[in-house]
Amino acid sequence: MQKKLQQLTDLQTLDTKLYKIEKAKGNLPYLVNEFTREINEIQKVLEELNTDFSDTKKDILDSKATVDESNKLLEKYKDQRSMVTNNKEYEALVNEMAYRENLVEELTLKISESNVNLQSITENIDQQNKLLEEKTETLKEKQKQLDEKLAATAEDEKKLAEKRNKLVAKIDKHLYNLYERIYSSKNQAAVVPADEGHCGGCFTVLPSQKLSELKRGDSIVQCDTCSRILIYSFGNESK
Repeated sequence: MQKKLQQLTDLQTLDTKLYKIEKAKGNLPYLVNEFTREINEIQKVLEELNTDFSDTKKDILDSKATVDESNKLLEKYKDQRSMVTNNKEYEALVNEMAYRENLVEELTLKISESNVNLQSITENIDQQNKLLEEKTETLKEKQKQLDEKLAATAEDEKKLAEKRNKLVAKIDKHLYNLYERIYSSKNQAAVVPADEGHCGGCFTVLPSQKLSELKRGDSIVQCDTCSRILIYSFGNESK
């Protein structure tokens, strides 16, 4: 059992060192991820805006083509009007001219509104491109800072991770799962000392029976309050 307790203690030591390395990075990993996410969102917005720009531009060109065609037809109809020989043809021609005149009026208004919309889309695209440029520059800066920190600790982190993997392979699976549950829920502290008669995690004073169990060292003892795994150093009894 002492061997198992020592393995858990060594694992806690390694995880504490790895946690300190991770903590030294500050909020840079978060910032890098956040700026990356924001850049991706801006790029999606730009894709939609560029699609709107293309569609609006096409609508304007199509409308202008229809207006030009209608104006040519109107000129043609005006010339034909004097050559109509009966009322039925005349009425049909007048109706067609009225249709084309209304169409020109509607499309002219639509073109005007679309041009205003196109201007708004263009301004929005410019704003998004400017924002994208700013976010990209900031991301490059934060990524550079993170890379520098990673480079400074990469070797130590790699060695610690290798040691951890070898150690985990030796630890009883049940104990490791217990350790992981406590570690993740108790602020990265799963194994704590109890040499002073209290839990080194939550500082609850331990009952004599719990201390006796610790001193026997023949079982895994957990704090009744916080569930952390307790360890006891016999070398401290003489202090």
